Amino acid sequence: MSNTVHTGYRKQDRSFSENVRLKKKRKRRKPLNLKKTGVVAAAAVVAAVSAYAIYSHLPFVKVGRAIAAGDRYTEESDYEAAIDSYSKAIRIDSNSVTAYSNMAGAYLSIDDSESAKKILYDGWRNTENTDLLNSYHTVILNEAVDEMNAGKSDMNTVMSIVSVLEEDNENADAVALLDSAYERVFNNSYSYSADALFRSDASTYSSEGGSATYSYNEYEAFLNKLLDIFSATGNQKLGDTIVRFATPNLSSFTMSLDDTQSYLKILEKIESAGLSGDNLSTMMDCLKNSEEVLGIFSGIFEQLDVGNVDELRDFVVSDSYLGLRDVFLNDEETPQENTVYVPISREAIVLNNSEGKWTYRFLDFDENPTTKGVITLWANYFEDDGVQRNSISYEPASLEDNYYPHTKYSVTYLYSYITQGRSTRVAKMNYRLDTTITTRDGEEIETIVGDWGGPNEWTMDIDTIESRIKA
Repeated sequence: MSNTVHTGYRKQDRSFSENVRLKKKRKRRKPLNLKKTGVVAAAAVVAAVSAYAIYSHLPFVKVGRAIAAGDRYTEESDYEAAIDSYSKAIRIDSNSVTAYSNMAGAYLSIDDSESAKKILYDGWRNTENTDLLNSYHTVILNEAVDEMNAGKSDMNTVMSIVSVLEEDNENADAVALLDSAYERVFNNSYSYSADALFRSDASTYSSEGGSATYSYNEYEAFLNKLLDIFSATGNQKLGDTIVRFATPNLSSFTMSLDDTQSYLKILEKIESAGLSGDNLSTMMDCLKNSEEVLGIFSGIFEQLDVGNVDELRDFVVSDSYLGLRDVFLNDEETPQENTVYVPISREAIVLNNSEGKWTYRFLDFDENPTTKGVITLWANYFEDDGVQRNSISYEPASLEDNYYPHTKYSVTYLYSYITQGRSTRVAKMNYRLDTTITTRDGEEIETIVGDWGGPNEWTMDIDTIESRIKA
């Protein structure tokens, strides 16, 4: 019984195993369900397409495509289309350094340097990428080189170079170019009229490049900027360039007296920075001396402006006038140009350079017909019985800016004979006033007043005097 049970169990066990094997075989041989397979495949395709769609819409992918398109357009020289593509890239990602750089290159290819500079500078501000800033500076310096080579460089040119140094104090290329610009700037743009830069009534000039107006204020601002950069860096090469630019590379130019003291302060500031040079020191001497000379004449000018010509009597024998007169009379060292007749006026001075040394003189009436008046110091030897004459002239301002009729007063303190009483001739020191009026047709009307202001004053016109002399 037990064997039967056991055998039966074994049969049952074999039957279970057989069933399992048969089920496995049936499972392996099960035919494919094409419908189900098709659904799964379609789902996989959809997933792939969706993934691609998502990927293709990622910002960095879109930026890359826009840049790639721009590069293709650039290779085909279709720069406008390239610019549009790079611009699209920047709109998507304002931090794309490549887009800014390539877009600037496209602008340069169509000679639009202004747009190239703008996009590079905007790119630097948005990304703080120094390569973009360096490229921006390179464009500026290349423009300066082009202007210099074309003979069109001016103060705007050097100011553009300075703008690079303000943002990059150590830019060696900018320092070297600025030094090279020294001679080019003055020779190119100011040789036509040296006064254009240093007169407060700035001149306008015309050239192939158009017309422009410049003033001393621009020149002063330029020097101040250079000094600020030098104080921050101590760059000796830049310091040497500042000294060169501190006095213009011109043999002669006219400077408004309104600007001389401001100019002197700039030169003193340069000197206090430890910079020096012969041009610098002699120019400072000229500016200081002109102020001192005007100080001597300021009082008499005030009197003459209101018509007090009589005040010339005391002034021509004053110690201050005679002291200055003797400087010229005795050929003493002075930055003021030594001539026999020395004009003194209040509008401008002419600065002249000879072998690196500056001298100056004031404008005379013919050089500046709109002057408020000119005094002429006489430094000629003329003795009367061993007594040196003292002489001075004054030409008042023109009436309503009309040069003619032109009046000139000449006052002389001299040793000469005067008539006292009926016929007594007495030799004594006295004043003589000579008034000459020149008309437009060249006629001169001259009147002499002897013993002018004295007790025996007399007046006679030059024709009468000459006729008496001939008689």
